[in-house]
Amino acid sequence: MTTTRAFAAPIVTMRGINKWYGGYHALRDVDVHVAPGERIVVCGPSGSGKSTLVRTINLLEPFEQGQLRVCGIDVDANAITRAARLAINRRVGMVFQQFNLFPHMTVLQNLIVGPVHGHGSKRGEARELAMHYLARVGLTAHAQKHPAQLSGGQQQRVAIARALCTRPQLVLFDEPTASLDPEMVNEVLQTMESLARDGMTMIVVTHEMGFARRVADRVIFMDQGQIIETAAPDRFFDQPGSARLQSFLGQVLRH
Repeated sequence: MTTTRAFAAPIVTMRGINKWYGGYHALRDVDVHVAPGERIVVCGPSGSGKSTLVRTINLLEPFEQGQLRVCGIDVDANAITRAARLAINRRVGMVFQQFNLFPHMTVLQNLIVGPVHGHGSKRGEARELAMHYLARVGLTAHAQKHPAQLSGGQQQRVAIARALCTRPQLVLFDEPTASLDPEMVNEVLQTMESLARDGMTMIVVTHEMGFARRVADRVIFMDQGQIIETAAPDRFFDQPGSARLQSFLGQVLRH
């Protein structure tokens, strides 16, 4: 971690976060701190709490115990307000496993709708920004197409551009390549790596361990709602500190 990051106020602070779905304890005493410009990869087996973690950060999921601070906004577990949700949504972009594009809108319209209706941007400014980010993800020529006319990889890159159009301080990726055919995965990962090189603060839930090794500043391993281990990539992959992480890596790196 650079000196600048070390002394900057965290973009995300989670302290003692607990969340339940009925009787199921989904997050257990989770502590996470993310500095501006950090790239964090979260991995773990299915049902370990990875997606719940990132969805809690942008308040798509409420939590029952703990302290949360996102982009300077403090959130009380006992009083998660609509104002807090809106304030965080304006600062945090989200890319889902499913692309969640509006099928009746063109690519360009999908990118404009959030800034215009959610942020109050002027349509001309929103269009200019949308074209900038379409160029950024290599899809300028597809601006007037509808999502059904694009491949899965192209749709996910549109979803990434859409998240960037709100000029977020943080982008969350929830298994962004999980729904893609293998030949489309690389184009999405390359786009994400380019954003990382530009200094975007990112939290990425993924099973793409090559991406984690190349891009992450830290890798978090979760199991049964707990953070089991956090380390820089070299140590995480080459010197795993727990038997559970060793077992997990043995399985995912074998494929």
